Amino acid sequence: MSTTSSRNGQRIHLLPSLFAVVFVAGCSRQHVSAAQPANRPDAAAQATSQATAAASGASAEGARVLKTEDFKGLTWRSVGPANMGGRVADIALAPGNAKTFYVAYGTGGLFKTTNAGTTFAPVFDKEATASIGSVVVVDAPPDWPGWKDEKTDEAAATKTDPKEKGKAKIVWVGTGEGNGRNSSSWGTGVYRSTDASATWTHLGLADSHDIPRLAVDPRNPDTCYVAALGHLWGPNKERGVYKTVDGGKTWTAVLQIDENTGACDVLLDPASPDTVYAAMYMRRRSAWSFRSGGPNGGIYRSTDGGANWTKLTQGLPKQTGRIGLDVYQKDPRILYAVVESDEGGWRHEPFADRQKAGGLFRSEDRGDTWTRVSDLNMRPFYFAKVRIDPTDDQRIYMLGWGLAISDDGGRNFRAGGARLPHGDMHALVVDPADRDHLIMGTDGGVYASHDRAKTWDFFNNMATGEFYNIAIDMSDPYRIAGGLQDNGNWVGVSASNWNVPEDQPGGPAGLSNADWRYVFDGDGYHMAFDPLDHNIAYAEAQGGELARIHLDTARRKMIKPSPKEGQPRHRFNWNSPFFISPHNPTMLYFGGNYVFKLMERGDRWERISPDLSTRNVEKIETVGSEAETHGTVVSLAESPLAAGLLWAGTDDGLVHVTRDNGKTWENVTPPQVGGRYISRIEASHHERDTAYVSIDGHRSNDFEPYLVMTTDGGKTWTMITGDAASGAGLPSNDIVKVVREDLHNRNVLFVGTERAVYVSIDRGGHWLKLNGESLPTVAVDDMAIHPRERDLVAGTHGRSIYVLDDASPLSQLTADVVQSEFHLFEVLPGKPRLFIEERDGLWSERFFRAKNPPMGARINYWVRDYTGEEVKLTITDAKENTIRELTGSNRPGLNRVVWDLQCDKRDRFANPEEFLGQTQFVPAGEYTVTATYGKKTAKATIRVLPAPGPP
Repeated sequence: MSTTSSRNGQRIHLLPSLFAVVFVAGCSRQHVSAAQPANRPDAAAQATSQATAAASGASAEGARVLKTEDFKGLTWRSVGPANMGGRVADIALAPGNAKTFYVAYGTGGLFKTTNAGTTFAPVFDKEATASIGSVVVVDAPPDWPGWKDEKTDEAAATKTDPKEKGKAKIVWVGTGEGNGRNSSSWGTGVYRSTDASATWTHLGLADSHDIPRLAVDPRNPDTCYVAALGHLWGPNKERGVYKTVDGGKTWTAVLQIDENTGACDVLLDPASPDTVYAAMYMRRRSAWSFRSGGPNGGIYRSTDGGANWTKLTQGLPKQTGRIGLDVYQKDPRILYAVVESDEGGWRHEPFADRQKAGGLFRSEDRGDTWTRVSDLNMRPFYFAKVRIDPTDDQRIYMLGWGLAISDDGGRNFRAGGARLPHGDMHALVVDPADRDHLIMGTDGGVYASHDRAKTWDFFNNMATGEFYNIAIDMSDPYRIAGGLQDNGNWVGVSASNWNVPEDQPGGPAGLSNADWRYVFDGDGYHMAFDPLDHNIAYAEAQGGELARIHLDTARRKMIKPSPKEGQPRHRFNWNSPFFISPHNPTMLYFGGNYVFKLMERGDRWERISPDLSTRNVEKIETVGSEAETHGTVVSLAESPLAAGLLWAGTDDGLVHVTRDNGKTWENVTPPQVGGRYISRIEASHHERDTAYVSIDGHRSNDFEPYLVMTTDGGKTWTMITGDAASGAGLPSNDIVKVVREDLHNRNVLFVGTERAVYVSIDRGGHWLKLNGESLPTVAVDDMAIHPRERDLVAGTHGRSIYVLDDASPLSQLTADVVQSEFHLFEVLPGKPRLFIEERDGLWSERFFRAKNPPMGARINYWVRDYTGEEVKLTITDAKENTIRELTGSNRPGLNRVVWDLQCDKRDRFANPEEFLGQTQFVPAGEYTVTATYGKKTAKATIRVLPAPGPP
């Protein structure tokens, strides 16, 4: 097989991007300003732009370089859902003030509340990762050395009590969640804020990957211990316990064992903070296995601030896995440890909650000796957390599938500590000032109790769902569906006819949790809508549990192919791909270790491939939750141009193609794969023999981006990740999870990575970051392009669903457009919509609200350079009568104005039903928009669709 090294397509000088979007809904004939004119680029920005242009092949006086500022106002719209949350890694209360606390999500970033959870705000969205493992909040004392570096008004400073000023001022964050799931992300080290989370400073330890716990010295907020767990998928040196005494400027590795064993917990004696406890843990994932525990772990203690360590062994098992620690605040001689151990063998089944040698241990002499008080230890690699009531050492909480509670020091537990909350508990804090007040984090979000775990309140106002895959349909408004980590499958809408006006409390908003519905159980993955029957959807849970769902009657039928008794078993991945054929709406294709064709909406099926994996026997025998099921198809696609032309990619690094609906298969694996996981195959919408393959190496401890393209049916492949060194490629340490080709322009590609969305307008020659100011740093596991609305829909693994309304300008953004002084893009049809005023958002601040898309015709245009002149838009009808005049932004890059499909206010007749929200739209038909920027003029046609209802 030959490989090409050059990139196809015309080279275009590009840089990472942002996207300027402006909305206007004015009513008068006077010019309505969409935004203030942009400031002139300063000399430093121009120098940077010129240097980057030179690096990408353009001279300083040459071609216009597309750069990040050209997309600065990109508006991604969160649509939820927030009915469920994502996996919570840690929770931290502000000292002495439980109304202020932080919630750290394993993949969704960091949220803060200052009003006991009535509202939350994300405070980490612009940092390099959304995977958080630990958070600690501390006060800055009056003698803190950092005060001298603060820029404050001296007069104001003299009036401020230093104790009050320093409350909850310093926040430490360890990134990388540390729970060891096959879906876990990884972090970029330690961060600290010295202004209560307003700004952050990265403090290093980037290769530690997972930091599940931090411990800050109560005497000095600049002294911090870090439990660095290290890489999940391979060995690395930066793991163990690290210490800083200068606020993170320098770090010392104070406890290390080897490149496979890291620290999973660290805590300080509250009465003697130089006494430090650390739990050391060896773990290792591969795509087909997981090992939790080894001979070199255990509990260690230092009594001199980490200079020297002693392994604590008396009463503890010799072989240990994950360990969770806690110290009793009133009497620090008392400690508890929940210890995983394989000594004596495992129990009778993989998910046993009891252990032969492990369980819960208690020490009453600062760890010198330990007594095993219980053999309970629920799924230790995933949980292994214990918490002591700060006022009662007999009240013990153990986190696991549920919340186990003991009132006799751990000798006996009852399981029902949290019957209604989502299961899988990962974080728990007990308010030291009020033992009845608990805050708990689970796989499904954050809960609070005010009666010692008798009842729980759910904070369902954060959209932190962890989507794996999404689907869209052709409804109007279109529906969005998807599967989530441990939260099943859900169906929602992209917009609604209900709306809170902008001038009302809670507005503008049109979507809420009520617009999303749970339709299938398990960990949710792929979904699909039947294109012929609006009431039929398909959904899947882990291990290929595929069902057909009739949404109108609630009838559900399992359609997973099963072998006959005595036949070889089918292997289905944790996340098994399926789709409805674009050529036959009653036919589905489904990937296991074989490819299956399901006919008659799944009522009949047949196997249409051999085993397409490497069939490595040693890698296909793992037991468990299907998370390690291996040797399976994990990406599957059919050409929308040729029925029966199927592409299949496996988790063990093979790519096959069939051109005859499965009769024959050809191994066309790109040489760049190297045995890595095939995260997505995208069959071209424009060329029969073109396909794109994204390759995810993180399961092989490789965190580089891989993306390849073929234009000859798999005979040759080209790497299309761009040039990261010049700032115009997919960045290192950010693997590619999904690739999509634009439906209207073959040169425009989108990818979702572990931390962002990127776009290329030259078929992968250069890449531009597309998050803008509104899509947070988060993993984007899936994307879909709506063929009618031209929206780009992103399924994020940590922040639910985001929509980029009308991404059509990106389809039209060519090299010629970039060089043009002023360009008006084609305008999509304007669709009038009426709204009923929504009142649900008026009754409480603790309410999830999401915006509807802007109603009207979106007028998009390109400005090459700032000249200071205005952008004017004039809309005329077929007889050249002026209907509306608008003014738009003149900042360089892509801009947008939305015409609300109304004429000038002075040209409207009195409307007695205006108070009912009955907008007077212009008549349906064709209109012309004339856009001017200085001496440049451009025109486009706007087709206005009929308004809803009778005239």
